Amino acid sequence: MADILNNIWNWLIEPFNSLYAGTLVRNALWELLIISVIGGVVGTYIVLRGLVFIVDALTHAIFPGVVIAFLIGANFFLGAFISALAVALVIALVARNRRVSEESSIGVIFTGAFSLGVVLLSSQRSYGRSLKDLLFGDILGITTADLWVTAIVGLLILAAIFVARKELLLSSFDATMARAIGLPVARLDLFLYLLIAATVVVSLPAVGNILVLAFLVTPSATARLFTNRFYKMMPLAVGIGMLSSLVGLYLGYYANVAGSAGVVVVATAFFIIALIISPHSGLFVKIRQRHLWKQRLRQESLEVRA
Repeated sequence: MADILNNIWNWLIEPFNSLYAGTLVRNALWELLIISVIGGVVGTYIVLRGLVFIVDALTHAIFPGVVIAFLIGANFFLGAFISALAVALVIALVARNRRVSEESSIGVIFTGAFSLGVVLLSSQRSYGRSLKDLLFGDILGITTADLWVTAIVGLLILAAIFVARKELLLSSFDATMARAIGLPVARLDLFLYLLIAATVVVSLPAVGNILVLAFLVTPSATARLFTNRFYKMMPLAVGIGMLSSLVGLYLGYYANVAGSAGVVVVATAFFIIALIISPHSGLFVKIRQRHLWKQRLRQESLEVRA
């Protein structure tokens, strides 16, 4: 028994103590844990308010900012952040036009912005490995500087949400009531869009432009299946994100696959499991409810005959 436990322990710590990859894996884990906290908090608002399409728009719309930064030799993070802020502002302003629905404005803006990025990129013969990493993520390429940037930006995002938590909560669940008591709902929407944009950008080095949507939304969507309470859903989403990150890193290390993709695959697997075992709307619950309903109908039919 002691040998088995020792083997299991060695298996668990090997990725972090590896001579060549240990530091890389530790940095990757810390980065993913920080992003899990930010993503769990922001993702809760995304899921409850149905803003998944907006997040998808932001992930596509920041692409030209990344390409332009690459072409002029500027910092990718700065280019993506400026592009995300600009798109968030445009979406918020266009959405106020009653003749154009929010979904239509978002669709036009993000497809146009992404196409601009493709046009700029296609003019170059080669765009290098570094730009590929921003598209697909390079979780093992996280440096100490990246960790500090993520931690500082994450703290600012969480602090902003904490300060405006009551206003954001009311505008999220009852915008009409929020307007009635004088809350600036349009400004709060813009404020939330900017926080989402910052979250997307700070997650880019780890999970990439393509996978960031799933990383932010999936843990919160999974948590939503287990609870209807806002302040329970948020920490549960954070926990699911952290667990997905840890398991995904092990999957990437031992199966020799992309770590960021492994995290998303694990998070998706947790979501599917939640769909089956959820105490509120899971498959097992629905089957049991249908069985009880049939039993009740059968009992009522027998009573009528009697």
